[in-house]
Amino acid sequence: MVRYRVLVIEDEELKRRTVVDALADAGYEVRGTGDGTDGYHLIRDEFWDAALVDMRLPGMDGLTILRKVREVRPETSVVMMTAFGSVATAVEAMKAGAYDFLTKPFTTDELLVKLDRLFEYRTKAAENTALKKALDNEYAFRSMVGRSRAMRRLFEQICVIADSDATVLVVGETGTGKELVAETIHYSSPRREGPLVKVSCVALRESLIESELFGHEKGAFSGAIRTRPGRFELAAGGTLFLDEVDDVPLTVQPKLLRVLQSREFERVGGEKTLKADVRVVAATKQDIPQLIAQGRFREDLYYRLNTVTLRLPPLRERKDEVSLLVEHFVKKYDRLGGRQFSSAALDLLRRYSWPGNIRELEHVVEATLVQTREREIEPRHLPRDFMETVALHTSPARRALREELAGIERETIAKTLAHFKGNISLSAKHLNIARSTLRDRLKKLGIKARTG
Repeated sequence: MVRYRVLVIEDEELKRRTVVDALADAGYEVRGTGDGTDGYHLIRDEFWDAALVDMRLPGMDGLTILRKVREVRPETSVVMMTAFGSVATAVEAMKAGAYDFLTKPFTTDELLVKLDRLFEYRTKAAENTALKKALDNEYAFRSMVGRSRAMRRLFEQICVIADSDATVLVVGETGTGKELVAETIHYSSPRREGPLVKVSCVALRESLIESELFGHEKGAFSGAIRTRPGRFELAAGGTLFLDEVDDVPLTVQPKLLRVLQSREFERVGGEKTLKADVRVVAATKQDIPQLIAQGRFREDLYYRLNTVTLRLPPLRERKDEVSLLVEHFVKKYDRLGGRQFSSAALDLLRRYSWPGNIRELEHVVEATLVQTREREIEPRHLPRDFMETVALHTSPARRALREELAGIERETIAKTLAHFKGNISLSAKHLNIARSTLRDRLKKLGIKARTG
C-alpha cells in the first residue's frame, strides 16, 4: 500500500489528535500542528500528498494557507475543515482551489472516505493525463511505432506504470524493441532527469559481471587497481536497463535478488552497504519459467523481476504495420528527402517473415536508401543479400538447404561440446558466440549439455 503523507492543521488539540490517530491507524504517514503559520511552512518546505486545514487558525487563517499552497505546492491537495459551514464558505474555499470541504463535527469514516476518493481521483487523473498524452498521436509513442491493438495496449501499459518505481520485465524476441521500451519508460517517468544506464548481461564476461553491476574496491581481485563504482551506482536517481537478464550467472543472482528486495548492496571486496536508488527494467528473449525448471534461473528472482511484465509481439504478428514502420524509417534515414517505397516493394516486405523483427526491417530500409538514389523504391532496389534471403525462404529448395545447414551446425557444436566436456561457457567462447545464443541453438537442434 502506498503511504500517502497527510498534514493536519487544526488548532483544537483534541480534534487534531483524534484525526492524526485515525489517519495513522488507516496507514497514512501523518503529522499535525495547531498553528497556521507553522502549517504553511511545513507544506512549503516538505512534500505532502494532502493537507487537512481548519478554516480558523492562529497565525494564518485557512483560506490564506490554501491560496499560498496553490502557488508554491500545487501538487498538495487541500481539504478545508470548519465548524462554521455554509454554502458561501464552501464556495469560497472551492473557488480558491480546495479539493473538498468537511463540516465539523465529522466522523472518522467520513474523513477516510473523503481521502480515499481524493487519492483515487488523483490516481485516475494522472493515468488519464498520461494516456491522453500518449494517444494524441495515434501511431507513435515517443520513438515507438504501432497502431495495432497489441501495440496500443502496450502504450497504455507504459503510461500506467511510468510514474511508479515498479520493476519491469520486458519479454520479446530479438529485434522487437525491448531496449526502446526501456527508454520510453525512463523518459516518461519522474526519473527522466536521471541517468539511463544500459547493461548487456550477455556481453559481460561471467567472471566480471558481478563487478560490473555492483562495483569493486581497490585490491578486490587481480587487476582491481582502483575502486570502481558499478552500474547500480552509476544509475542512481535514474533507471538501470538489464538486457538479457536471463544470462546473469546463478552465482550472481542472489546478489541481484537482494538489491531488488532491499535496495542495498556491497561492492565486490567491500564491507560498506550502499543504497540503490534506481528503477530496474529487465529484458529477456528467453522463456524464464523453462529456465527455472532447468535449474538455470532462480524462481524468487524471477518473481522480483516480473512485478510488471510487458510482452512485445514479433513483427510477423504485426504484418499490417510494416508499411507504417517503413515510413517511419524512411523519415529517419532519407537524407535526400521525399523518397518512398512502391506498393510492390511494400508488398514484398509484408510477405517476408522477419525473423530479426523490427531491427532487421530497419536495417533493410537503411541499406536500401544508402544504395540507391531513386525517389520510388522498387523491389529491384532492395539489398541483394536481403532478396537472396527472401528467395531462400520462399523457394522449394529452402527446406533441404536449411536441413543441410542445420546438420553442419549440429556436427560443429557437438564436436565443440565434446572437446570441452559439455561446458557451455567454454564452448560458447570457442565458437565466438554468446552463452544464451548457444543455449538457444542447443534447444533448437535437440542437443543436451551440462550448464557451465
